[in-house]
Amino acid sequence: MVQQPAYDFVIDANVLFSCLISGRKDYLNLFVNYNIATPDFVVDELREHQDVILKKTRLPADRFHEFAARIFKDITIIPNFLISTQYYFQAFLLCRDIDPDDTSYLALALQYDVPLLTRDKLLVDGLRARGYTNVILLDELFSQ
Repeated sequence: MVQQPAYDFVIDANVLFSCLISGRKDYLNLFVNYNIATPDFVVDELREHQDVILKKTRLPADRFHEFAARIFKDITIIPNFLISTQYYFQAFLLCRDIDPDDTSYLALALQYDVPLLTRDKLLVDGLRARGYTNVILLDELFSQ
């Protein structure tokens, strides 16, 4: 049996968007202090919103690129095809009425049995209402 890597969290695009836009050191510490994974679907979402991220960032261009490179150095991006169909189905059932776009993130969190870390309060509230509690708002993590 292949041993699964030990991750602390799976993060969604909302966490990365906030991090990249803010340029705050506490976000950088998140990626340095925790072992974080995300599905490769995040790359599509980042590409789709890259103009907004670049427009809203509070960092000068050179510092933004340096900051982003440091973050991505510490994230493991998992190809979607490595996520089990079983977990995709389970995640879809949980996410379908909340936001189907979050299915990949939740499926990966289910597969590795780690919390999904997000800034999406509607997602957190919706999942918790369905009895799924292994999800954390970023603000909850920072307030611990």
